Amino acid sequence: MKNKLILVEGIPGSGKSTISNKIKAYLESKGLKVKLYNEADLHPADLAWHAYLTIDEYKQVIKQNSELEEILAEYTQIEGEYAVIAYTKLKIPMKNKGIIEYLSSKEVYDGKVDIGTFKDYHFRRWKAFGETALNDDYVYIFECAYLQNHINELMGSYCKDMNYIEDYMFELIDTVKSLNPKLIYLTQTDVRETIKRVANERVSPDRSKWEDWIDLVIRYVQNTKYAKVKELEGYDGVIEFMEDRKRLEKMIINRLSIEKAVIDNPNYNWERVFEEVVFQLVN
Repeated sequence: MKNKLILVEGIPGSGKSTISNKIKAYLESKGLKVKLYNEADLHPADLAWHAYLTIDEYKQVIKQNSELEEILAEYTQIEGEYAVIAYTKLKIPMKNKGIIEYLSSKEVYDGKVDIGTFKDYHFRRWKAFGETALNDDYVYIFECAYLQNHINELMGSYCKDMNYIEDYMFELIDTVKSLNPKLIYLTQTDVRETIKRVANERVSPDRSKWEDWIDLVIRYVQNTKYAKVKELEGYDGVIEFMEDRKRLEKMIINRLSIEKAVIDNPNYNWERVFEEVVFQLVN
């Protein structure tokens, strides 16, 4: 396998998780060692859905929540003077007003830090990952960690222009160029229909503990600087945001100097899409 890093991208509902898992199973069937990182997993490079604490802050969390020490340790990565916690994996309802509210406040996403800090934290982690992964025998799969998470933030929270976003994305991918990354971009023609379908699928089993997916997305979009500037509101605001993001992603993909494939899936035919993905991986 010449590509040590596979980036699977697309708007919500495009099939990123489904295809990422199929890629992992396929590569393992060929005898390769594979590590897949889906959205919100304890990640070696990205920080979405992760709390970023100093060691002292982390020790205080343990002290105040001793009953969670074991699971916190499982979903925490110590990096120098910081602790990175995949807090959505702690099996605690997201509506919890205690530890989850605190850990959420310690994210670097949603515009919680200035753009310089956001960039510094991520570029340092991506570079360190690239250097470490180059010397092991794994193939890595990242779901939505490159385009989606960074463009959501650069476009949404910081309202950066196209030139800034392009430069940022090209500079970021350069940190892992030694891994010969390959981008698989999954797309559907009708953004509104795709979002409607996934919203109907991702419904909370208990709304007293977890909100429906679409409610979270609406709140996220409405709180962005981008939405306020463009006066985006409610469900229709989400559709316009996703359409704008998709256009921006495709413009960046066209100029990326890495191996890439844009795969259309208008009928959600995952087997046909996966056949195309396999063709792209072996050619």
